[in-house]
Amino acid sequence: MNGERTFDLLIIGGGVMGSSIAYHLANDGYHGRIAVFEKDSTYEKASTILSVGGIRRQFSTEVNVRLSRYSLAFYEEFGERMETEGGRPEIDFKPRGYLFLGSEKNWPILVRHQAFQKSLGVETRLLDVDETLELIPDLNAEDLVGSSFSAGDGYMDPHGVLHGFVRKAKHLGVEYVYQEVTGILRKRDRFEGVMAKDGTTYFAPSIVNAAGPHAGDVGRMAGIEIPVVPVRRMVYLLKPPRPFEYGLPLTIDTSGVYFLHEAGQQILSGKSRKEEPPGFNFTWDRNYFNEAIWPSLAHRIPLFDQLKIVSGWAGLYEINQWDYNGIVGEHPEAPGFYMAVGFSGHGFQQAPAVGKALSEWIHLGRYETVDVSPLGYERILEGRKVLEEEVI
Repeated sequence: MNGERTFDLLIIGGGVMGSSIAYHLANDGYHGRIAVFEKDSTYEKASTILSVGGIRRQFSTEVNVRLSRYSLAFYEEFGERMETEGGRPEIDFKPRGYLFLGSEKNWPILVRHQAFQKSLGVETRLLDVDETLELIPDLNAEDLVGSSFSAGDGYMDPHGVLHGFVRKAKHLGVEYVYQEVTGILRKRDRFEGVMAKDGTTYFAPSIVNAAGPHAGDVGRMAGIEIPVVPVRRMVYLLKPPRPFEYGLPLTIDTSGVYFLHEAGQQILSGKSRKEEPPGFNFTWDRNYFNEAIWPSLAHRIPLFDQLKIVSGWAGLYEINQWDYNGIVGEHPEAPGFYMAVGFSGHGFQQAPAVGKALSEWIHLGRYETVDVSPLGYERILEGRKVLEEEVI
């Protein structure tokens, strides 16, 4: 197919971030024509779908706390906000909280972060060992000092979230184009549109890069260096020898291993692998669980010594190699080129707030709801970093 089409704004990437931006623009009164480009119409390998769907407000920087505060409130009302004639989406949100376990080594950090989070209105609580065991009676707490717990945080179905955003955006007039973008049209400092794989040219003066793990490639098409690379993260679905009689918070062990409940009282678990090389790698590695994750799980909950691996999968983080935080806003040297990339594992939970912020910047020229200016590309040009200590 060859031809030309004209829009006012093009969004490259139709996952949760691009779809949140599209929804917020259409819902907030932006009157231009919007097209969202998504090359994988099945979303089979989309980072959104392959995430565990967690959201937390336990961060060490103000911008990340405020992004997650807005997003949590949004997700609590998601069904109502995303309702169309086809009904309300179901995201199965479980507000069981996030629990960071504390040892002698990391306890001072948790104490400092709790005070900071509380100053921003997040009721994070420091629990002693007995209080921690009330949440998870099966825990081995012999090497723990306590924990940091944020009630109301939790986890949800990312599939329901993504398709809720997409349906609502389409309902509000956004067009989804299930084509790969192969080129960006730029004449000096002015952007003119994109080329799709089928040969169609889509003209527009404004482009949003929300391409997740592909954000660096999209930047290169525009002649802009974006320090974002794809990095594999693996998730393991596990069956314990007996079901728990309580719902698990999303728990982060002192080893870095996390675990939470999945449907049917099964367990989801994983751990970031610092030595993982960048690349579009979707291979699932059972050996990594046996060697790097299972020993920590079995130590923390002795019952987990008898876990059975049911299945698992690998997805991609969009790692911002500059400072592991999102890059949000208009490029200071390329007017009309906007970014919402590089969230390094926080994209799903921050997507509602980032969508709102970028919507405001695009059609109002300012941030009103959440000031995300600390995450602007300017910090890279100026050599500044946002140092977030609570990266999982």
